[in-house]
Amino acid sequence: MERYSQRASMDAIESAPKSERLFKASVIAVCGWALIEARLELGGSIDLTWLLAVVASKILIGVIGAAAIANVRFARQAFTFICAASVFAIAPALPLEYARCVAIGLFSMVECLAKAACVASFAIASWTGAKGSGSPIAGSRTAVDQK
Repeated sequence: MERYSQRASMDAIESAPKSERLFKASVIAVCGWALIEARLELGGSIDLTWLLAVVASKILIGVIGAAAIANVRFARQAFTFICAASVFAIAPALPLEYARCVAIGLFSMVECLAKAACVASFAIASWTGAKGSGSPIAGSRTAVDQK
């Protein structure tokens, strides 16, 4: 019986790096798309307040994203929460954006898909991490795992 539990544990450990890579790739995609989209968000406006708000938001998402990739405590959850809240805010407005301007609708759709992929990959990484190590966060190691 112990053989089967050991094998399941090894399978979960072997699959965890794939889910980790998926999550990290989705974080990079979200942060990269945020930088690409910054120009569109400015819309040619040179208003100092608007410029500072956009720059601050991009720096914040970049810092939290880098912390999530580095597996800093609670950074993954914070980044995933930001992505999930953004998906819930963007998704209902997509049909209206397509009706007004297809280009803006496409940009919003790519942003929404990238953030939804990040949320899904976090769920997969958390599930495989919890299954393999008894920890709810993928990639976190306990003293039992390090023996």
